[in-house]
Amino acid sequence: MLFTIVDDAYAIEKESTLEYNILPKKIHENDTVLLEVYKTVRGQVLLEKSSQLKVESLDKSIIDVVDLEETHDYKVLVKLKAKSEGETILYVFTEGSQSLEIPVTVHGNNFPKHISLDIFPNIIDTKDNHQGVLSLLLTDENGIPTRADKDYLVKLSTSKSGVVLLEEFNMIISKGDFGIKQIFSGIKSGTVTITAKSEEFESSESITVDEKPERTIEIAVIPDKISSSNNANGHLIAQLFSGGSLIKATEDITVYFEISSDSEVINTSLETNSLNPAGYFQIKKGQSWGHTTFSIQKGVIESYTITGTSQNPLISVEEGFDTMNVELYGDKEIKFSSLSILADGKRQLIGIIYLEDENGHPVIASRDIVVPFTASDESVLIETSIIKKGFNSALVYGNVGYFVPSDKNIAPKIQNSKPIELDMHGFSKDSVSIKTHLSSDIFLKDEQQWMIVFMESSDGNLFRIPEGQQIEISESEIFQVDKDKIEIFPYFVLIPITAIDTGVEALGISSGEFETSVVISSISLKPGSLNLDYSKKLFNGIKDSFVIQILDSQGLPVEIDEDVKIKIFSSDPSVIDFPKNVVISQKSNFVKLYATPNKSGSVEVSLVSEGLPIVTEEITIEDVTPTIQITGSDIVNEGESFIVSILAKQNGAPLQNVDVTWDFVGGISTIYDEKTGSTGEAVASIIATSDESVKILTSINNGPIQSAFASKIIKVNATTQQVLEESEPQNSFKKPDMGGFDPVWILIPGVIGGIVFYMKKKSK
Repeated sequence: MLFTIVDDAYAIEKESTLEYNILPKKIHENDTVLLEVYKTVRGQVLLEKSSQLKVESLDKSIIDVVDLEETHDYKVLVKLKAKSEGETILYVFTEGSQSLEIPVTVHGNNFPKHISLDIFPNIIDTKDNHQGVLSLLLTDENGIPTRADKDYLVKLSTSKSGVVLLEEFNMIISKGDFGIKQIFSGIKSGTVTITAKSEEFESSESITVDEKPERTIEIAVIPDKISSSNNANGHLIAQLFSGGSLIKATEDITVYFEISSDSEVINTSLETNSLNPAGYFQIKKGQSWGHTTFSIQKGVIESYTITGTSQNPLISVEEGFDTMNVELYGDKEIKFSSLSILADGKRQLIGIIYLEDENGHPVIASRDIVVPFTASDESVLIETSIIKKGFNSALVYGNVGYFVPSDKNIAPKIQNSKPIELDMHGFSKDSVSIKTHLSSDIFLKDEQQWMIVFMESSDGNLFRIPEGQQIEISESEIFQVDKDKIEIFPYFVLIPITAIDTGVEALGISSGEFETSVVISSISLKPGSLNLDYSKKLFNGIKDSFVIQILDSQGLPVEIDEDVKIKIFSSDPSVIDFPKNVVISQKSNFVKLYATPNKSGSVEVSLVSEGLPIVTEEITIEDVTPTIQITGSDIVNEGESFIVSILAKQNGAPLQNVDVTWDFVGGISTIYDEKTGSTGEAVASIIATSDESVKILTSINNGPIQSAFASKIIKVNATTQQVLEESEPQNSFKKPDMGGFDPVWILIPGVIGGIVFYMKKKSK
């Protein structure tokens, strides 16, 4: 509706502007609030009402104009009804003044307005991490977590089956909770959209399960020359690669092999004298390598080919070796052949040590030969290896750590050995960082939320958290970690954090040499503070409205479940006094009260309520008294026409468009102004009819709060000496001398009671 207020008392000058207050300033859905509109000129409040004021709402479904609430000395008061949450504009305009566009926000009831579906990570690389976290979070219109007002059944669905495996397809967010989570797995390559849907809300997110990279298997035979003695054997190693990098198997991979030569194998009747021509072994899940040994036919000199095959990945690779019919014994020449190594913190096969003579012929150990190793980087640990007496080789194991070091050299502690640079695959420390993920960085006080801590490599994939590497979180007075509920996964850690207070803090996260920080905040949806709203300008003797509102930790209005009692203390009740006690009723968020300042000055007002911080507000009361200054000649001649002017001000600003009443004793007016002009001035042209004096009595009247009176006596045909002895000062506010001056009107502000005293000198 369009609400129009008609006030015909005075027109508003063009230079005046409209100002407003809304009480309370923060509006809650279903509130009835008060709009105060008044005029100012050059920053000074005009104590007169606006005429023909119109107020209209852009969206009446959010807030609508209702009616006048009550009369006021100079403000127009309009009731507004907040119907629903949202943002709109109030238009206020009146004749002669600039219009107002007042933005209005109506806050809701803190009920859930959305459901947020959060998936971490949104890309799963099955060759490394195949697990993720799916979280559901109820939020308000601003994305802030909000407790469920009832049980919410949320059904999950996927755009295609077989890509991800969910633990549950039906999840319930119970009344009073705000979220829930589950662990899911990626099982097949592809992109799938997961949708979470309740009766009221729906949210969708996509997740990509990376296709398994194109993999290949490389095989090696060490040594490539093998003695055909009874105890000699060869080592067959298979390693898994993708894109030239060593990778881990996501499942057991079986590698089949066959040994063949150009000539027929002879004399295979004796087990001890035979070549095992076929076999298989596995690259175990989680490893990048597999190993087996094969025996050699005694006394045969031949060149052989080993063919390795696999179904997944589908490969066929070949590698050759030679046998020699020698049976040499010794311990002098020790050779070391290294393999490609993955820096994953696990024990793995580093290479093979074996014996040769100075001619490169295979040699059998004449004793147990112990071979220790040294490494340039302390993170690389190579185990001591032993070639047993009667054998020609031994496996070398080690652990190169989780990160590729800058110096990759190792060396066996044997005579004349040289450093060997290992072929390491993986990431250096500089290319890995620690990070955090939150469904929301806003926590609810006294509630628990999960923070995901993970490590990420430079290729954007999750990096496996080193075993035994602890995650530490900085101490906080706002947030507390529940260590007993921490959930550890290979590639991320779920850390439960409870907000025990409200506020904002940067939490430091560290793990080993890695550090990061995350800024999170905690809010309370419960009452957190009181606020006192009132008009921008308060004047002595004028009754005004005050509002005490209860807010949550975000500074937003919150409906309360029980009455809140508030005590009000004024530091100087003689300036302004309030009721000693007020109550904000349940299901409300504010209480309105009225007070009339008794005099000008400043006063501190304190609000005290159990369980809430004390609020102290300094309130300033201004003086409402207007002034009138009369200017004119002190001496005139009888019958002479002369000019008298007045200047009316209110708090230092000109009073415009106020009625002026003139009264003349001993003179008549030919013309006079009935109202003050834009400068607050009015003039009158007077002809003296008395041969003694002309008494000018003037008053302004703009309602009871803007009434003032003044007078001036002008001598007729008087001497200068007479003027000095008998004329009254022009400023009628100067305290009169009761000892003997001519009659004078003394100004008493109308707000004090509208009383005019007439004081007259006794006749001699």
